[in-house]
Amino acid sequence: MKTKIFLLFIAFTTLSSAQEKPNVLLIIADDMRTELNCYGADYIHSPNIDKLAKNGVLFNNAYVQQAVCSASRASFLSGVRPNTTGVDYPYSNYFMNEFWPAHPMLAEHFEQNGYYAHTFGKIHHGGPSDKLKTDHYNPKKGLKTGKFYALPENIEKGGARGRSIETPPYEGADVPDEAYVDGLIAQEAVKVISQQKETKEPFFIAVGFNKPHLPFNAPKKYWDLYEESEMPLAPNQNHPKDSPSYSVTHNSLARYAGLNYYNTPNHVTPDDYQRKLIHAYAACISFVDAQVGKLIESLKETGKYDNTIIVFISDHGWHLGHQNKWGKTTNFENATRAPLIISSPNHKKGKRSTQLVEYVDLYATLCDLTEIEIPEYTEGTSMKPLLENPDRKWKTAAFSQFPRGRNLEGYSMRTADYRYTEWRLSEGKIDSVELYDHKNDAIESINIGYKKENESLVNELSQKLNAGWKAALPEGVENNSNNPIAPPHINWSGKKIKVNRKKSMTFKSGDELESWRLVDGYRIAVKNQLLHIDVEHDANYFKKVEVSDLNVKATKNSVLKLKYKTIDNQPLILGYQISSANNWSEFSSISLPSTNGEIQEITIPLASDVSMWEDKYEKMKAITEFIFCINPQEKFKGTLVLESLTIE
Repeated sequence: MKTKIFLLFIAFTTLSSAQEKPNVLLIIADDMRTELNCYGADYIHSPNIDKLAKNGVLFNNAYVQQAVCSASRASFLSGVRPNTTGVDYPYSNYFMNEFWPAHPMLAEHFEQNGYYAHTFGKIHHGGPSDKLKTDHYNPKKGLKTGKFYALPENIEKGGARGRSIETPPYEGADVPDEAYVDGLIAQEAVKVISQQKETKEPFFIAVGFNKPHLPFNAPKKYWDLYEESEMPLAPNQNHPKDSPSYSVTHNSLARYAGLNYYNTPNHVTPDDYQRKLIHAYAACISFVDAQVGKLIESLKETGKYDNTIIVFISDHGWHLGHQNKWGKTTNFENATRAPLIISSPNHKKGKRSTQLVEYVDLYATLCDLTEIEIPEYTEGTSMKPLLENPDRKWKTAAFSQFPRGRNLEGYSMRTADYRYTEWRLSEGKIDSVELYDHKNDAIESINIGYKKENESLVNELSQKLNAGWKAALPEGVENNSNNPIAPPHINWSGKKIKVNRKKSMTFKSGDELESWRLVDGYRIAVKNQLLHIDVEHDANYFKKVEVSDLNVKATKNSVLKLKYKTIDNQPLILGYQISSANNWSEFSSISLPSTNGEIQEITIPLASDVSMWEDKYEKMKAITEFIFCINPQEKFKGTLVLESLTIE
C-alpha cells in the first residue's frame, strides 16, 4: 500500500510539474526596424508592443546575423550562424536537405520535448514550414482580396504574382484587417490560442506577420493615426563618406511603380515622397501592433498569460532613406539592429538592457527558460541571466555578415563603441574596411577606417573580428559547438518542375509576358505580334530583365535563338546570364547587329555559360531563367523588337 501511494505521489508531482512548464508565444514581424514608441520613435503608435515592453525586458542592442529574411530566420530558428546554415537568399539546398533534417528548428524542438506546437503566417522564408503534428496556417490571399493588395486596380496590376513593377509600393484601402493576410493570420492564431484554455500540455505558438515588408499596405484606419507632413526624415541620407559603393544596394523600391534610386535626379528622393513612404511604413507598424494586441488579449482570456513567455522580434531592420537606401541587405546599424522584447514569468518587468545580444541567442534562451535541453551544436548564448539582471556585463561584440555576389562578403562586428566591417574576397584578401565611431557618429555617416590616426584601432578591431564570436562571449560562458562550415549557397526550390527540351516564345498576345519581370528603364508591349522592348537608362546600368519559367534541359549544345530587329542602324549589345533555380551564371555579352528594320535571326551558343554555372555550383539540370540587359555600359535610349525567343 505504501509503495502504491508513493508511486501515485510521484506520478502526480510529475504531472503537476509538466503542467507548470511555461508556455511560449513567439511573435515575428517582417522588415521591422526599431521604429517603435518603446524604442524611442515617439511618433509611432504601438501601444500593444509598448505595453509588452513594460511587462518584460527590452533589449536595446539586439543584432541579427544577416539582414535578409531567409538568412536571418534560418539562423535564429536553428540557433546557429549563417556560415553554419549555409543560407544567404533564399534557403539553400544544403540547409534544406542536410542541415535541417539533422537539426530540429525551434518549434520542432519544443514539440519533441512535450509541447503542443503550432505555427502561423511567415515563420520560415520561401515556402517551407516546420514538420509538426499540427498544420501550418498561411493564407495565400486576404479576405475577398488579393495576395498583397486590396484595391481592385492594384490586384489587376499585380497579375499572377500579386505584385509587379506596375503596382505601387504602398496602399491604404478602407477595409477591415482581414482584407490583408496579416489580419487573417491573427484571426486564426487567436482561435488556436483560445483553444488552449482547457488544455493541460504546455504550448509553443509562433505567429509571423508579413508587415511592414514592402509593399507597405495597411487598412486606412492605421494611416489615419498619422499626419504625413510630420513624418521624420532620416538624418543621414547620403552614402557614408569613404564607404565602398557596394556597402549598400538600391533594388527594393525599383520593383514597384513610383520613384526610386534609379529614376530620381541625382538619386535623391524628394522629401514629400519620402514622407509618403515613411507614413506607409508607420501605418504597417501600427497594423502589426494591433494584431499583437489581439494575440495577447486572447492569451489573457485563457488564464495562461501569467505563465507564458512572450517574445516579440523582427527578422532584421530596414533603411528608411538612411545612407541613401530604402531596404535591408546591408551591414549597417539600420539593417542589423532589430527589436527584441522578452516578457517572462518571474523575471524583470519594465526594464531595458543595453548589453549586446544576438538573434542567434533566442533558441538557447527559450530552451533555458523552459528547462528544455539546449542542443550542443547551437551557437547562441542564453539571455536568461540578462532577464534576471539586465545591467550585468555581457558580450563584448555582436556579429553580422552580408554577401555581395559570390566573390565578396562583408563581415561586420558591433562593439559598445564601434562598428567594424571587413569586405573579404573569396580567396580571403580584404577588399575594403569600414569603421564607424558610435560615440561621435551614431548615424554611421563617415567611414574612418582609412584615417592614419586609426591604424592601431583598426588592427585591434580586425584581430577581434577574426578571433570570432566565441572570443566575445560573456566572462565565464563557453560554447563547445564545433559545426562544419556550410558549402557554397545553392538555392533551394520546393517546386518540382517539368523539364522541357525546348521553350519558344512568340508574342501573339500579352499572355507570354506573365513570366517577364521588368526593372526600371525597361518597358514592353506587344504590337502586331511583335514584342517591343523600349529601353532608357544611364551609363553603367546593369539592372536586368528576367524571363522565368523556361525550364529547358541544360546541355553543352544549349542555344538561345532570337528573331529580332533594330529600329535604327545602331547595333546593340545584349548582356545576359542564364539561371537555374535563381542561381546565376557569370555575365556574358554579345553584339546584335543592326537589321535596318528587318527581322533577322541570331543563334547564341550557351555551352560556356552552362560550364561556368556548373563550375560554381553543381550539375545544371535545367535553364529556368534568362536574364538580360541592353547596352548596359552606356547611356542608351532605343528599342529592341522580338518576333520570338527560343531556348533549346
